[in-house]
Amino acid sequence: MASDWAEEAERQAKAMTRDLVEVGRSRGFRVTYQRREARFALRAGTVTAYFPAHDYEGPQGMDWLRLRIDVLSSARPGQAGGHVEPAGLGPAPH
Repeated sequence: MASDWAEEAERQAKAMTRDLVEVGRSRGFRVTYQRREARFALRAGTVTAYFPAHDYEGPQGMDWLRLRIDVLSSARPGQAGGHVEPAGLGPAPH
């Protein structure tokens, strides 16, 4: 069951990256699922915004739509220098 969920998380992350590229407004953005930390990461250059999977777990399972909305809205058009609007946790530690 856990591996099925992780596979779905990987598919969702790839689909979000594809959506960002297809709309053409956010080239250079990439979404990955970090299995060990159970979180999604939106990367743009050296800036990363994190979206913990546990924040999107509800009584009826994972809320993939809310996750997609949060991730995609964080990659707003017009951000200078590929800046990502941090989603709670801010940039990755160095």
